[in-house]
Amino acid sequence: MTNIVEKKQRKKIPYLPQNKAEWKLYFLKTFPIVIGEIIFALNGFLDNFMVSHLPFGIDSLTYANTWTSIIYTIFFAIQGIAAMFVGQYWGKKEYSKVNQVMNMRFWLNVIVVFCFVIPIYIIPQDFITIIGGKDINAQALLNGKKYLILITFSWIITCYNFNTNMQLNETGHSKYAFSGAVVTLLTNVIINAVCLYGFKLPAYYAAVGSIISSVCCLISDQLWTWFKVRQIYMSIFKVFKISKPIAIQVLKRTPAMLVTIIAMIMLPCRMFLWARAFPEASIGKKWMAISGVTVLGLVESMASIASAVTGAISSNVSFFVARELGHSNFDEAERNAKQLKGFHALFGFFMSFIMLALMFLIASLPATAKGVEETTREYFENPANLLKIQNEFPGKVIDSNFIHQRMIEAKKVYTDNFLKTMAMVVIVNPLWCWFYTTLAIIRSGGKNNVASGITLLTQGLHFAWLAIISFVIVPRFPNSMTLPLAYMAFYLFDLIRLLIFELVQWKYNWKKNLTIEVDGPFDENGNNLDNKIQEEIKLENSQN
Repeated sequence: MTNIVEKKQRKKIPYLPQNKAEWKLYFLKTFPIVIGEIIFALNGFLDNFMVSHLPFGIDSLTYANTWTSIIYTIFFAIQGIAAMFVGQYWGKKEYSKVNQVMNMRFWLNVIVVFCFVIPIYIIPQDFITIIGGKDINAQALLNGKKYLILITFSWIITCYNFNTNMQLNETGHSKYAFSGAVVTLLTNVIINAVCLYGFKLPAYYAAVGSIISSVCCLISDQLWTWFKVRQIYMSIFKVFKISKPIAIQVLKRTPAMLVTIIAMIMLPCRMFLWARAFPEASIGKKWMAISGVTVLGLVESMASIASAVTGAISSNVSFFVARELGHSNFDEAERNAKQLKGFHALFGFFMSFIMLALMFLIASLPATAKGVEETTREYFENPANLLKIQNEFPGKVIDSNFIHQRMIEAKKVYTDNFLKTMAMVVIVNPLWCWFYTTLAIIRSGGKNNVASGITLLTQGLHFAWLAIISFVIVPRFPNSMTLPLAYMAFYLFDLIRLLIFELVQWKYNWKKNLTIEVDGPFDENGNNLDNKIQEEIKLENSQN
């Protein structure tokens, strides 16, 4: 009777771990990755936050780092496609093949980066105006251009260390990847503090910290892998070692990879539309010079922190699901897949709760709106603006007290928009954790074309909805359609994305052992056979 009751209780929560041991296992594998992802995201957030005291500092870095986000988005797409191979070959202890997959990822990263780096060196200013438009502030344009040129050196280094860091996560060694992330963050903070607060250098010097921290991450990952997991050590001298079967296996997924990249690039490209929906001086009074980029530069970087759980999704699915698929343990793979959905969503909920407190803390810090306040002060102290000021404030004495009041007013408008916009991220974050787990599960068994197709479809529809908001709804209702309201309308679409992902997983059989594509077993005609079928054939032959 007790067993029947226990079974009924388990059926009520199939999307959560079933006992303390499973909770502990999932937590121990996920927590270091999430912390590592938070630290990774903090690097971008701190770059923005540590220039927030400078006029147009956030704007400058946001324009430039939109391209950084595009690069990293492509890295994640490449990593996501290849993660299933890493997980399955690691599960079968075929370490040479793990390294070959890593080498393929490295060269794909290099190709992508240099497709951006070369034109950036030729026409850097155009890359900034593509994002912000031709009418952006001259100071923001200059700093953004210089920052973009410098940050490309970090991209080149990251081709390698992004790969090795994700390898540690995918093979269950997230604590080593975490330590590398800590070193990266501390280095970035120290260098930025020295450059921006110590020497009071311009905003583009924030790139120096990113470059040096990338080198530190590379060294850390190499040392940990060499001393702790040497069987999958990725040697720079062996990056050309890729067998033909592995190359074919990965390159067969190139169409799916390209579709995923096109789809995922739409995420950072959203800033292009937000910059046009809410251009410079469109939020609050014109003299505040607040744009959608000024607010969303901080919001989006904090959203990366809030969604740190999504960074663990691919690695967890690789470890708990793809590894079982590599052994043809399909029932166990399906069981783990269900539990990961609920576990990731629950983890996302707790992250949202933490971010709720953090966003109020950030809003209360004097440095957060310092750049907006300084821009306001410079406007009212500029004699060239005197006539416009007198027309807007007739009879007012333009003294230090008056300017101080306007600075307070600008700060209030900025923090109010920041808090209301950030609130939407907090709400939808658990939803992201759920449906991105679904996507990773579909991909884990080789359904890359399907996963990439629905990613492109949903991202395309979402991007189209943002275009409608930006070019139709906001211009038609400029007074009522504020940035927070437009942001909320945009993310309500995620409910549709959730429905689509779940329907696709239900429709397609994603449970497939990919290792037999290279290893066999094969029949006399060279066709692959599942391990279980092969065992049945052997048993039948022995009986005969």
